[in-house]
Amino acid sequence: MSYVKKRVVSRKAFTLIELLVVIAIIGVLVGLLLPAVQQAREAARRSLCTSNLKQLGLGLHNFADSNKERFPAQNGGTCCWTSGLNCNNSNNANRRSVFLELLPFLEEASVYEKMMAGYGGRTVGGVYPWCRWDDVWNVSPAAYRCPSDPADGWEEGSTNPRQSGNYVACTGDNVHQHNGRGTVGNWNADTGRGVFYPATYDSSNKISSTGCRFAKITDGLSNTIALSEVRHHLETSGAPTAAGEKDSIFQYEAVGITGIRNNPSLCLSYNSGGSLPAGTSRKGKRGNCWRDGQVGRSGFNTVLPPNSPSCSQQNNQNADATTVVYPPTSGHPSGIVVVMADGATTFINDNIDYNGGSSQAPRRDATGASPYGVWGAMGTKAGGESVSQP
Repeated sequence: MSYVKKRVVSRKAFTLIELLVVIAIIGVLVGLLLPAVQQAREAARRSLCTSNLKQLGLGLHNFADSNKERFPAQNGGTCCWTSGLNCNNSNNANRRSVFLELLPFLEEASVYEKMMAGYGGRTVGGVYPWCRWDDVWNVSPAAYRCPSDPADGWEEGSTNPRQSGNYVACTGDNVHQHNGRGTVGNWNADTGRGVFYPATYDSSNKISSTGCRFAKITDGLSNTIALSEVRHHLETSGAPTAAGEKDSIFQYEAVGITGIRNNPSLCLSYNSGGSLPAGTSRKGKRGNCWRDGQVGRSGFNTVLPPNSPSCSQQNNQNADATTVVYPPTSGHPSGIVVVMADGATTFINDNIDYNGGSSQAPRRDATGASPYGVWGAMGTKAGGESVSQP
């Protein structure tokens, strides 16, 4: 009898084909999961940003409760440059921002008191908001920072860097005279179309109007935007945009754009795939000094829709702009968060109606319907428009 031995072969490893299949499956799973993880992270960041803005809305109303139902001025303080009086180192040139005034109502009273204490030859509360770079003034409260903006908050390219902020005050749909000096007939208590405008002074330099009272918001607190956000760029060199350089979410503003006073839609042409075109003269002051009431640093208007280019008519990278188009911007996909004047928050999509291109000249009076569609109407306090939130 004969026996035949059967050889048993044991497999101790994957074949190359099997290994490649496993790698491919893992790659597909990662490809499916990574966007979901990124979306979850952004949702968390947006939630925290919304929470910050809710706190600011609450702070606004706590301020109003303490000040006879009025909001703070966007440019307030001591000495108005348009009063004809000598503004020198003993005052702050009427440049304190809304966000500086809100500090005591955001559990930052100690910071506010130090800022208002004065120093050297300046009187109490008399410091220029843009001229201090010490530990007292160079702070950036957590409530003023959006986690969706990766910038570290310090101004670059400056020997005296300032701290930035991601939240901005609404000046309505006015594009005129936003340099903080409140020139009569352009942007002041009589012509301001939003809930924030400069304080005004009489001939003896006494404040005659400080901040918008609730009674002036005839469109309704729940229908009027108070605050939103801005994604800042902290370089102040003003170098023209280089070919291929990305200016994410229009953190720079284009300067020297003539004609935007009567046709703000001209600013829309400065969009090259989400950045300024190569060779554009620019500056990067949006959001870079939260305590300064100059609108380029801490304000916005409702003319062009969210995440559109920012433009100024003045061709000077270092000076304050006078005629500006400053839409809010953010790191959130497809839109921005706003705080309404009643303290509620809502998300506004980039494609909100703004009347097809904003080619109409802006109004110069405090009342009357906005020419800039639903977006413009949401920014005005007394436009009389019949619109609902999108």
